[in-house]
Amino acid sequence: MLKVLLHLIRADLVLFLRGRLALFWTFAFPLLLLIMQMALFGGGSKLGPVSLALVDLDQTPASQAYLRQLRSGLSMQGSVGFKISLHSSPTDGRQDIVVTVPKGFAANVGAGQTTTLQLGGQQTTGPAFEAAYGLIYAMSDNYNLNGLSQPKRVQIPPATESSAPTLSYGLYLVTGLVGMVILSTGLMGFAGPLVAARESGMFRLYQLFPIKTGWVVVAWWLSRLVVTLLASLLMFAAAWWFYGVRPAPSGPELAAALLMLTLGTGAFLSLGLLIASVSNSVTAASIFCNLLYFPLMFSGNLMIPVNGLPPTIRTVLDFMPLNAMVESLRHCLASNVQQQSELYSGLILLGMMGGCLALSVRRFSWVPRRG
Repeated sequence: MLKVLLHLIRADLVLFLRGRLALFWTFAFPLLLLIMQMALFGGGSKLGPVSLALVDLDQTPASQAYLRQLRSGLSMQGSVGFKISLHSSPTDGRQDIVVTVPKGFAANVGAGQTTTLQLGGQQTTGPAFEAAYGLIYAMSDNYNLNGLSQPKRVQIPPATESSAPTLSYGLYLVTGLVGMVILSTGLMGFAGPLVAARESGMFRLYQLFPIKTGWVVVAWWLSRLVVTLLASLLMFAAAWWFYGVRPAPSGPELAAALLMLTLGTGAFLSLGLLIASVSNSVTAASIFCNLLYFPLMFSGNLMIPVNGLPPTIRTVLDFMPLNAMVESLRHCLASNVQQQSELYSGLILLGMMGGCLALSVRRFSWVPRRG
């Protein structure tokens, strides 16, 4: 049976690769999207905005010099858009991030001692805020190096366990585009053509094969899984080669990223297959796909960060499979694997993939259902 399955996969891949239009929309069009998005947003656009309050309780030349260098460095970088405000007294804490220089800072500098700054605010997580934390840490380390002091003059405590200092906007953009390709291929590029082929009578021949329907359906799913994974990896390769988007995960993190990419691709291909199985016409399949595609695309944290939404809505979005896949993929590629979060995302995608695939095999028919 395995030999028959491999033969079916090969036959479907050969048929797919002969279609120039399918090749264009699967491989060329995503690369055009990448070029357009990187040209528009890859260079000058910033994540954010992130409101940052710098509170100087010491009010000495030493504390003012540190905050001046920190503010100057943050203003010149091109990754995060900061809204920086200076304060001489504690704030109400409504800013996204609050960095407070305590009293005694100048005395510690003179004595060669480390001052632990206070980090407060709303402590929001997400791409913009993770990058913001990383920049604050980096600028403070640069201040320590300039002072050539041992131990460090300033030390900033960790923001949250989930914050990551290595996520770039380019990586955020490319992973979002890959998520869009997976979503569009799984729905628009898989469900619709299957229903159209069934309506045209192309599948009647399969009824004569001495093989169960489920094996043929799984073969189609596996062949599209291979094609979509290749298209996704091609986008990462293009971003690496042409735009310098070069994540450097370790071996286990890279394996986790490939696993998450495979699970996400399989899950949304299964969803497209289920739509094809329950739809009696191309029109019905298109309606189902559109009803799912646009809400998932705009709420999936693909290219527009959703951190500005109310906390309740952001919590709901965390349960969405597309959001879970993209966020976990970013965590893995940014060397910020969070075991509990990634395990949750994997279970969500695995459950979606298994459930949709099982229902698809059970509901699929070679001819349109009437009535």
